[in-house]
Amino acid sequence: MCDVVTALKIGTAIVSHRNQRAIAKGQQEANELTRKNSDQAYLNDLSKIDGEYVTTSREKKAEEFRLNQEKNKKQAKLLNMNAGNGDKIIQDIAGTHDMQFLDVARDYETDVIKLMGQEQEAYAAQQRRYNSIKPVVMPSRTGLLLNIGTIGAEGYQKYKTNLKPDTGEVVAP
Repeated sequence: MCDVVTALKIGTAIVSHRNQRAIAKGQQEANELTRKNSDQAYLNDLSKIDGEYVTTSREKKAEEFRLNQEKNKKQAKLLNMNAGNGDKIIQDIAGTHDMQFLDVARDYETDVIKLMGQEQEAYAAQQRRYNSIKPVVMPSRTGLLLNIGTIGAEGYQKYKTNLKPDTGEVVAP
């Protein structure tokens, strides 16, 4: 026989278990959304970095072209003016051009190294977001059954202690 308090405790345990499961499922859905958003943010970061790579490469090519045109103009101007030894003029202009080319190459490599660092930072940010997601623990059915069994056993024990030994009638508590 089961008293009202025992039945209420069992009902409360079942409702509590269902609530815990609903909360856990909601957290799982929130975690999945966080992962999706993190992946999207990472892809957006990579896209932005790729765009910067393209811009950096264009700037390098444009600067190389500009320097090459300047070199050609200087050569043509000085050679047309017949100002001294043509070989020396070309060597002087080529030396200046080579230094400018190295400056452009150095600036480009610096930009590329910076962009590589940004890629690593984007990946690290994604990992931090993933690591901030708390794991979800679903309440177990075994735990619920053990809880119900314990409550039932307590109710039964209470019932047995309230029986009269000789007649088997229930004594009011």
